Amino acid sequence: MIGPLALLTLAAPAGRAQTAPPAGTFGLLHPSIDGNPGGAPGPGVSAATASSMADAWEADDESSPVSGEMPGYGSPKGFGAGNTGFDSGNTRRKRHARDTPPAAQAKTANETFAPVPAPAADVSSIPPAPPPVPPPEIYPAPAASRPGAALPPPVLPLPLSNPPAEVHPLVAALRRGAVLPVPPDLDISSSASTPPPGTPQPNTLPPGTARPLLPIAAIDPYEALGIRAGSFLILPSLDLSAGYDTNPQHIPNGAASSTFVVSPELHVRSDWSRHAFTADITGAYYAYGNDDAFTPQLNRPYLNARLDGRIDVTRDTQILLENRYIVSTDNPGSPNIQAGLARLPIDTTVGGTVGVAQQLSRFDVSLKGTIDRINYQNSELTDGESVSNDTRNYNQYGGILRLGYEVDPGLKPFVELGADSRIHDIEFDAYGEDRDSTGTSAKIGTVLNLSGELRGEIAAGYLQRDYHDPTLPNIGGVTLDGSLLWQISGLTTAKFTAASAVNESVLQGVSGTFSRDFNLEVDHALRRWLIVTARAGYGNDDYAGLARIDNRYFASLALIYKLNRDMQIKGEVRQDWMTSTAPGVAYTATSYLLGLRLQ
Repeated sequence: MIGPLALLTLAAPAGRAQTAPPAGTFGLLHPSIDGNPGGAPGPGVSAATASSMADAWEADDESSPVSGEMPGYGSPKGFGAGNTGFDSGNTRRKRHARDTPPAAQAKTANETFAPVPAPAADVSSIPPAPPPVPPPEIYPAPAASRPGAALPPPVLPLPLSNPPAEVHPLVAALRRGAVLPVPPDLDISSSASTPPPGTPQPNTLPPGTARPLLPIAAIDPYEALGIRAGSFLILPSLDLSAGYDTNPQHIPNGAASSTFVVSPELHVRSDWSRHAFTADITGAYYAYGNDDAFTPQLNRPYLNARLDGRIDVTRDTQILLENRYIVSTDNPGSPNIQAGLARLPIDTTVGGTVGVAQQLSRFDVSLKGTIDRINYQNSELTDGESVSNDTRNYNQYGGILRLGYEVDPGLKPFVELGADSRIHDIEFDAYGEDRDSTGTSAKIGTVLNLSGELRGEIAAGYLQRDYHDPTLPNIGGVTLDGSLLWQISGLTTAKFTAASAVNESVLQGVSGTFSRDFNLEVDHALRRWLIVTARAGYGNDDYAGLARIDNRYFASLALIYKLNRDMQIKGEVRQDWMTSTAPGVAYTATSYLLGLRLQ
């Protein structure tokens, strides 16, 4: 029995099938893709042709499973590639009838074929295409050619607020992962260590900044590349200058003279995975115009050579070696200069240091022993006679102990203790005074490397020297030693140096001179090839046993024009003056120099 529901179903009108769109309307928005025969046909293909093409594809597809065989699952090789894309399966595809051009089919049948244009598509019902949208920019590489491809994560620079950690230990690789930066144009190896007390005050005119291990040509296109000799980098240079000095004798109302300066330099750096060797040799020779008013003649040499070595016994133990050789004279205007000299007597310092450094977790311990020999030539007088300076010759023996603690890679405080003894060749000088003495010093300082902007070493302490002769007063006072380099900006750097020392004297009743020197230098690059340098300094000499205190000042302004990596032109104007508690010794002097640097 047929129910009412069945009758209603039979009585319902026949369903209407969906009306197919006109031929060629959907193909513009949905081109076919290989591997998807059910897809829509290309533009201009009718529905009947598309149906026959799909039937031919299914009948001829070699990848279709055969009856009785296990069907394959997943996507085969080359699945998803376009009609003209790359097939990763590297298989030879069978040419189908739909892929064969009509002209080729006619040529095969030896028939003359005239191509028939495709029927014009009815574009009246095609909606206008939306404007093209430019693809989004993807960093760092373009997107993959197909959907779903994974892009590599972008490689972004580290934030400036979190720079890589840098370690500035006594020697390289004292602990795992430590990186030892080499500050450019800064030599801090002996900045805060106690210098040999017999070392003469450094002359500020000759250039003598140390070079880094590797050339910084990548930073400064005008920096010297150096010479490679095996595992060594050699950096030679020569400065030739000429100018005018209003008072080269540094005496009140001194006569003026022309000035000529020759300054050679040689810097050597090793490039070894273990151990290290460095050599810094700086020299200068000052020559002045021949003038009978000059008494004594001021022509004089200057040489400061130092060879440093490090032997890495283990990762935490190093042996430190140093050799030094200094040639100098008393500074013009010094009270140690004798009257009637034909030329300034030359003094030499030859010395060495042997030490050991040990790393104990965050602690650094180093112990050094020093020995130096100071020798003076005889003084030649204008009347042809010669006066011996053997009473000024002496040997010095000393030791330095330093203990440091690494708070973080950029801050390492330390404590340094030093002691030395000076023994003269002749026990009593011409005045019957015994100038042998012993010295002790204590310093508290720190090694700095703050984000690469402030680097160096600074220490403050106290120095005491006691003399064997009870008639000679002892010397003591506060000291400040160190060298700091501040990278103010990419174009401006500032360098500060401080040094304190007790120098010997030949004056009767004067045990020695307590000298302190402070220098500040600022370099600014107007252009990469044009550098302006401003320098200023202050020095104080306190004569123990004599009511005399000298205050020395200087200021200079220089301009360096870098022609190329091998040649530079430099001009400098410098003003020196001194005030003193002693009458008749104050002076002023102005010098002008124009030079050429070859490197």
